[in-house]
Amino acid sequence: MHTIVRTAPYGYGAVSTAAPVRPRQACADEDPELFFPIGDSGPALLQIEEAKAVCRRCPLMESCLQDALERSEAFGVWGGTDEGERRRLKRRAARRRAA
Repeated sequence: MHTIVRTAPYGYGAVSTAAPVRPRQACADEDPELFFPIGDSGPALLQIEEAKAVCRRCPLMESCLQDALERSEAFGVWGGTDEGERRRLKRRAARRRAA
């Protein structure tokens, strides 16, 4: 949908009133349980890798990871990382800040 508005000094022009198109997260159509495996060994390792594969094809992977780090998500796969990987990233960032 477009609305005509007056824009000085250019006269009239079409302005879109449609919401901006946002990328859709790859996990939207996946079973949420995929991203929250029980345990970190055996079959859970395969589940973690499957969840990370979904993340790797997501256009929002980096922002998802940043949000998870800011929220200190302790469980699940977020932004293509598991709990241990996020802990290591946070420790590394803390060491850099301290140095």
